[in-house]
Amino acid sequence: MKNISMVFVLLFFTTILTGCGQNTTIPLEADSMKGYELYSWKNGDEWNFSLLIGTNREKTIEEIQNAETTLKNISELNTTLEQLAPGQYISWSTKDSLAFPPAYLIEQVKQICAEQDLVLNIAK
Repeated sequence: MKNISMVFVLLFFTTILTGCGQNTTIPLEADSMKGYELYSWKNGDEWNFSLLIGTNREKTIEEIQNAETTLKNISELNTTLEQLAPGQYISWSTKDSLAFPPAYLIEQVKQICAEQDLVLNIAK
């Protein structure tokens, strides 16, 4: 009986602790009070993107390039942007090993943001 109680206590605390981690993935039709952070980097011949919920802290490269949040091309980014609520703010910046894609891809992102009534700020 004591072992069963201990298992339940451990499961309870594990559930609480894992629930405290910050989820930065985007739910469908997301509406974020702090907007979104967009990052981009080249991986081989493809441009990858990561669109994360805005926070008051700087994201790490590991968070940005996490396999669960990486959008593997401009098409996946466009599909994700279409899910955001109109009027949302998106800040696109780079750091460390990140970079902005060529101008034609930047223009595509600007266009989809304009069509979806999203406010895009590119910090070059």
